[in-house]
Amino acid sequence: MNLQALAQAQYRMPPDSCRFELLAVDALQDPASRRLVNLYSLVARCLSGETVFKAEEDRGLLSHATVSVVRCPTGCGQQAFKPALLRAWSSPASDAA
Repeated sequence: MNLQALAQAQYRMPPDSCRFELLAVDALQDPASRRLVNLYSLVARCLSGETVFKAEEDRGLLSHATVSVVRCPTGCGQQAFKPALLRAWSSPASDAA
């Protein structure tokens, strides 16, 4: 067995292993279709350790057409977000206005 593959398997975090509260979403959205064109970054709070962090592509954020995966910088886990949730997200401050 390949030792590198074995090491990666041992340290792989289970999917959806922790939960995040989204605090900010920075994305380019098509105004006509509301489709996400590009997700630049997310600011989130890990509910496991109360860590607030900014996730950017290849730095805690992995974006695909069908899902965006956010990984906690403390290593406690990750969570997948569907594009529909990110499209519909709005800041709690803008909701209060």
